[in-house]
Amino acid sequence: MKQQKKVHRIFIEFDLNDNCFECPSEISHRIINVLRIKDSDELIVFNNKREQYLCRISIINKNVVIRLKEKILNQNESSKIVRLYVSVINMKLMDLIVQKSVELGTTDLYPIYTQRSQYKNVEKKIDHWKKIAIHASEQCGRLRLMHIHSPRTYSSLISKQISSSRFLLHQDGEKFNTSELESDDISIFVGPEGGFDSSEIESFKINGWKMRTINVNILRTETACISALSLINNYDIFSRHSL
Repeated sequence: MKQQKKVHRIFIEFDLNDNCFECPSEISHRIINVLRIKDSDELIVFNNKREQYLCRISIINKNVVIRLKEKILNQNESSKIVRLYVSVINMKLMDLIVQKSVELGTTDLYPIYTQRSQYKNVEKKIDHWKKIAIHASEQCGRLRLMHIHSPRTYSSLISKQISSSRFLLHQDGEKFNTSELESDDISIFVGPEGGFDSSEIESFKINGWKMRTINVNILRTETACISALSLINNYDIFSRHSL
């Protein structure tokens, strides 16, 4: 049996008002030389207005022309708001956290400088992380892009009022209860490899952050992020109530 050909997804940064348009040179290059898509092949395009279309491409003198065929409705995305605050760690691991956060449905990611963060100036990495987030969205079928915020200090975060349910992941915390996991707006803070300073933990408590644990073992930062996001965004699927 012949295997069905994969239809690639591409993010574009403009409105899909016209039924036919020519791609910018960098997108044309990626379609032809990276994804190896051929003339007359189908392609899915989507943008930051959550518009998504099945298209057919034409390649003319190394330029790609896209013709919209059919609008695709995405009814699978959750309306849940999940904010991940993560202490800045090793750059390769931060890349991994960005990628997996997209796949696991995070709406907002905040790189945070804590006392034991490995780096104190990662502003120049934001564009790089945004590209990772876009490619992860293309791959996983997500329509709404994850928002990556500018890095900020721990102290500026603590002093800011956050309306969502707020949880600090820590091995000495209590277990999540059902109502907490079912919240429609939840914020999670994951610390650095060396853990939080005792003064930081005290500040979290004073400012209304609840300490929670998700494992009996002490988890690495990237493992804690992936585990917490999997639990929060897939609770309805894996809970005993839905089986």
